[in-house]
Amino acid sequence: MASRLLVASLVISSLALAGTALGQGAAPAKPDAAKPDAAKPAPAKPAAGAAAPTAPTAPAGPLKDPANKMGISPYMEAIKKGEDAFVARDFPSAVTAFQDAIKVDSTKMLAFYRLGEAQLASGKPEEAEAVWSAALNKDGPADLKSKVLFVLADLRERQRKLDVGKEAWAKYAQFLKDQADAKGYAGTPEERQKVIDRRVKDEKDYAAVKERIQKRQAEREKEAEENAKKDKLNK
Repeated sequence: MASRLLVASLVISSLALAGTALGQGAAPAKPDAAKPDAAKPAPAKPAAGAAAPTAPTAPAGPLKDPANKMGISPYMEAIKKGEDAFVARDFPSAVTAFQDAIKVDSTKMLAFYRLGEAQLASGKPEEAEAVWSAALNKDGPADLKSKVLFVLADLRERQRKLDVGKEAWAKYAQFLKDQADAKGYAGTPEERQKVIDRRVKDEKDYAAVKERIQKRQAEREKEAEENAKKDKLNK
């Protein structure tokens, strides 16, 4: 009997403790919206003549992010500066900006490609060729590399480096075949190689003609000298 009373008292005590815990954990009642909140102090009014508080302003300029995700990276910021100068035809400033981008990250292809464009526009094809050759060993998407191969082949052809230019067009064509996702002009290499072959043939033909002309000219000069000697003796 005593044990039953002890068990009953323990159960009653447990229920009482549980009820207390539940009461403490329950959400407090919401205050009546119609009644003013006496516990909340009213906002203080600014003193007469005092400046009104201003809202925080956003930071000036674009957001910066080295990863170029949440904002512009220093690398792309230099690229943008170079692009603006290039469009304005301020090629020296464009060259400087793209060189600054390379200083920030020399592993990426984009700055090398754009620097070559600026060098070429500045009338420095040899510098452009060197920069684009270096660009081929940098990191970049397939579309960008196809552009570098294209401009490099085109430049070498314009420089009349015909054998090297023909080889460069072959590399461009092979790259487009190997990289199915690379955009480019698949018909251009074959067309340009045919043009180069015609130029090489014309130069060889002209060289033979030029040689015959020079030989004939030498013969005429020799004949004229001999005739002059005969005329002098006859006098």
